Amino acid sequence: MAVIELINDQVSLVAETDKTVLENTLAAGVPHTHACGGVARCSTCRIYIEEGMQNVCERNEKESVLAKQLGLLKQVRLACQTKIKGDVKVRRLVLDQIDEEIILKQDVDHAARSLGVEKEASILFVDIADYTAFTEKTPPYDVVHILNKYFYIAGNIIKKYGGRIVDYYGDGFLAIFGIDDNPNHAQNLMNAGFELCEAIDKFDVAVHDIIDSDFKIRLGAHTGKVIWGTIGIEGMQKEAAIGDTVNMASRIEQANKTLNTSFLISSDLFEKLEGQCRCQESFEIEAKGKSKKIRVHAVNRHLVR
Repeated sequence: MAVIELINDQVSLVAETDKTVLENTLAAGVPHTHACGGVARCSTCRIYIEEGMQNVCERNEKESVLAKQLGLLKQVRLACQTKIKGDVKVRRLVLDQIDEEIILKQDVDHAARSLGVEKEASILFVDIADYTAFTEKTPPYDVVHILNKYFYIAGNIIKKYGGRIVDYYGDGFLAIFGIDDNPNHAQNLMNAGFELCEAIDKFDVAVHDIIDSDFKIRLGAHTGKVIWGTIGIEGMQKEAAIGDTVNMASRIEQANKTLNTSFLISSDLFEKLEGQCRCQESFEIEAKGKSKKIRVHAVNRHLVR
């Protein structure tokens, strides 16, 4: 015998180790969702192992196939296929009809959804300086044409250094480095940022051949832990980076406008570079949600060692 503690149900039950977790919870009267009847086809019975992973049996073939298709973390198991050999603490992950519908609409024939993991990464925010003025005096066709060329140039540079653009805005984008667990994500971000600055300086000359307007960008970057997962309703999902590191990178980028700078990075990122980058000037800025001012550094591509 072993004990299953269902944290969100506030229930502890003595389990029969020759039966699955689902069989044990149902026998105890727990309303454990299992839309497919417990045959490893829907994953609505999924549980998260909080404690006692060493007491959980390895995935069988059925569970392994579905887990691979859905990109399930090792801690996320199908209760209908999972047996235990000792005490465990778990959470049921499908608690209501909305949870069930979200899971049932996942398409196992397409790329796996990221269900939420913590990553060490570096975040780069880039926007276009004086974007409103640019759009107001530029014909709509030229606005879209110029933006598409800009995003093409930027996207290829970000990709070159192992980054991913995960959000586009009217006047810029958010890119993440390190989602592939590359330990050099901080330096890759900086290399991409400096190359992007050089490319946009050249692009600015080309823009003047189309319209009488400058095309400049501002960059802000930070490094730290981010939450990475897939969000959104069916047909409109996207992979997203979430958390304080992302928010801070955004605040740092916004500070360029008031400081009259073009590329600001956090002290955390500056220190992570270990002398590979020099700064022009340092500033103390206020950031929403922070009780103390944070230190940022203006960097220049001509000062890179």
